[in-house]
Amino acid sequence: MTARIGVIGCGWWATRAHLPALKANPDAVIAGIADPDPENRKRAAERFAVPPDRVFADADEMLEKAELDGAIVAVPHSAHAPLARAVLRKKRHLLLEKPMTIHPPDARALAALAEANGVELIVGYPWHYSRQVLAVRDAIAEGRIGEIEYVSCQFASIVRELYRGNPEPYRDVLGYSVNPPGMRTYADPEIAGGGQGQTQVTHSAALLFFLTGLKPVSVAALTESFELAVDLADAVVVRFDNRAVGSLGSTGSVLPGQEEMLEYRIFGTRGHITFDVNEGSAVIYGAAGAIDRLPAPPLEERYPDWAPADNLVDVALGRAPNGSPASLGVLTVEFVDAMYRAGREGRTVPVGEGEMVR
Repeated sequence: MTARIGVIGCGWWATRAHLPALKANPDAVIAGIADPDPENRKRAAERFAVPPDRVFADADEMLEKAELDGAIVAVPHSAHAPLARAVLRKKRHLLLEKPMTIHPPDARALAALAEANGVELIVGYPWHYSRQVLAVRDAIAEGRIGEIEYVSCQFASIVRELYRGNPEPYRDVLGYSVNPPGMRTYADPEIAGGGQGQTQVTHSAALLFFLTGLKPVSVAALTESFELAVDLADAVVVRFDNRAVGSLGSTGSVLPGQEEMLEYRIFGTRGHITFDVNEGSAVIYGAAGAIDRLPAPPLEERYPDWAPADNLVDVALGRAPNGSPASLGVLTVEFVDAMYRAGREGRTVPVGEGEMVR
């Protein structure tokens, strides 16, 4: 039995992660690809051996003509909501790239539509499928560090030139093996909705909520664009629903060839955890000097970019739950929106109130 999957958007991430994962999965069939750019379509179809009758210029046409069990939406941020809505209205399981949407009302509406139509909406966060991430999450859920009181997160990534509209310096680092990102995809605030917040904080915040189960209730923030049209550096102070507090910082200024960083420090009433996600180092410090170093996954498994597409296939075949659910995507959209509002207004704002006005 195979899952018939359509892919909407044949840009960088679809051709680096999703289409290779589907091609390598013996239980998946690429039942259609859609992209308005003829060169993107052509290169993707050739690389992944998609027959001409499964190649579409229009997503609605693919959804109408192709026999699908699920679909992947991997397009610029501003197009997420309408294309995701079209898939869900067809009652097909959906893998929607991060950020789920730019505006919170859109995210909440998509989650409600998926539930009403009895299908799963998976949000594309690969780290949520890492065995080490799941082990840290289990340790926290089991109460090994007690109730969480303080958390911190630092995420530094190689993206500054993307925000400048110049993806070429990252061709080798980010792997543009088929199609590169569009010059405006991450640089134009009308398309991207923002910079580091929409592209990278969405990752680190979602993973923090996934690991801990904490829900942010209010934030104060500073955001800075420097010479760019979108934010490059963000610093957030957070209050959570259990009275815990924390900080979350991120920058896109790491230079090509240098190592990116994603680090968490999580402190509870009975111990704490240090977790360097990129290095694969996770250590649980417990009572009476107990130290538990979790096994490091192989380097190639530390960011399992194939896993969301595999999860969509398993969900479509009825053999696995949603590993990155819509509720988490909604919470993260609300958090990022609150971060931008707090930075713009210079005050502490509640998470989930309203939406960002650009």
